[in-house]
Amino acid sequence: MKTNKKTFVKRLASLVLVALLLMTALSACSGKQKVIKPTVNTDVFLSIDEKCALTASELSAIAKMLSATYDTDFKTQEILIAAYRGYDMLAEGFDASKIDPSVTNEPNLEAAVNLIRKANLKADSDTQIFFENYTTMNATDLLTLIKSMQTTVDLDASKGFWDTLFGWIGAFIGWMTRTLCFGSYIGGICLFAVIVELLMLPLSIKQQKNSIKQAKLRPKEMAIKKKYAGRDDQVTKQKQSQELQELYQKENVNAASGCLPLLIQMPIILALYRIVVDPLRYVLGQVPALSSALNAYFTASPAAGGLGKNIVSNGGTITMLSELTPDNLAGLKNFLFYGNGEELVSTIEGIMPKMPDFTLGNINLGLSPSFERFDWLLLVPVLTFVIYFFSMRLTKKFTYQSQAMQDQQTACSGWLMDIYMPGMSTFFAFMVPALVGIYWMFKSVISTLRQFIVCKIMPYPQFTEDDYRAAEREYAGKAPKKGETRPDTRTYGRDVQMIGGKPKSLFHMDDDDYVAKIEAEAKREAEEQGEEKIEGVALKQYDRPERKKKNKNESKSDGNDAPTDSEQ
Repeated sequence: MKTNKKTFVKRLASLVLVALLLMTALSACSGKQKVIKPTVNTDVFLSIDEKCALTASELSAIAKMLSATYDTDFKTQEILIAAYRGYDMLAEGFDASKIDPSVTNEPNLEAAVNLIRKANLKADSDTQIFFENYTTMNATDLLTLIKSMQTTVDLDASKGFWDTLFGWIGAFIGWMTRTLCFGSYIGGICLFAVIVELLMLPLSIKQQKNSIKQAKLRPKEMAIKKKYAGRDDQVTKQKQSQELQELYQKENVNAASGCLPLLIQMPIILALYRIVVDPLRYVLGQVPALSSALNAYFTASPAAGGLGKNIVSNGGTITMLSELTPDNLAGLKNFLFYGNGEELVSTIEGIMPKMPDFTLGNINLGLSPSFERFDWLLLVPVLTFVIYFFSMRLTKKFTYQSQAMQDQQTACSGWLMDIYMPGMSTFFAFMVPALVGIYWMFKSVISTLRQFIVCKIMPYPQFTEDDYRAAEREYAGKAPKKGETRPDTRTYGRDVQMIGGKPKSLFHMDDDDYVAKIEAEAKREAEEQGEEKIEGVALKQYDRPERKKKNKNESKSDGNDAPTDSEQ
């Protein structure tokens, strides 16, 4: 029981580690983006407008201080732009949801001054300003500060090796989406999943061949297990594991070779996930900076000219593209985060005819399942759990597990795997667009189907009871290794190992003192039961054929000599 608990803890720790690795891998594609402080373009201050109330050095110092104090909860650039548009985001009770991003008011200079004062209190000594005439700033000063923190998106930036490679794959998905699936993105990526499974087929065949090679050792594995049956101490388990390893080495079987295809598939799956969730970058062939700019526009407060949307999957662009319309795209032209807003809008308008369709009927699959909306998308996580659960159960039936693997599993870890992994998939299904969850489900189904077909074409060997008995006889008659002592099986059989009704360790059986104790115990029991002793071996009366035959004749003779009732 203690060993099972240790195994359960190890299995649970392994599952937690796998979950952390998956969450780390997905964190780049989902959740909030890392906060990047806006950089200050000091060239803006070289030729400031004469209408500015502050000097160039004073404006430069304020801009650097605001950039240094920018963080997740204190977005100085966004608050500054909102002040220029006439809104005070730091005011008590401010509600951005009631603001129309297309409406702009007169600059709120008081809100800008309030921002500078609060930011200066958070600044360190290197960026803190020590002059107070910023309270006299005007609208020109405010606009100059905003322009100094603006970014110009380079739409002609060169792409690296991986972006180029993923771009080729994304272009192929885009071609299938437009040509074979009538523009449906879910159809395109599901068709691509089928192609990936076909490309993975050689790895599956290789893995199946290795599993068959392991399966042929099943009778010998069972013979080794039976040899050590009834002993649950650590020393015995180590000997059993060592003998199994020796068997694998002798038969030239690598028990861990089945993990190689999985290790190869893991980076491929993560790469494909990245391509699927970011169609603007890979399917439509745009630079990463455009995805970042579109994300900033979608998530910025309406007070700052953004759309104020909660994008769950910031690493991707499915949700943004699924909600992109000509009306809300127009606001990007005057979005003061970027200095070339008109160029960004022109680029996006040029690729909109190639934009995939992220809907299924009237359901927008580009959105993530949420209890706030409580719509049909909530079925995606539920179906994810159900499909993953049954896929894992079916895959286990079609996958060979060696005796060593089975020994590592316990009843607790079995149900834990069946519930935990589908549960983690369900959790991730809430973090990504519903379209990605459907892609995962479809990929799980065809992976199970692929495994089923491979197992039917290349079945595992079947063994009879004679095969298992032959393996047991082979190991029962195995000669001891050099330097290894083995007790006489005639003396130290089942009765010796079960002294006290409890299985004993093989470690003690190799101990001379323990063997002497066992001999004395066996001798005492034999004397009490009136058994005979031959060469130190305790023999029960029925163990000797001659004695059994003699006893039978004596009983028959006694029966013949006994008087009958009539004679009495």
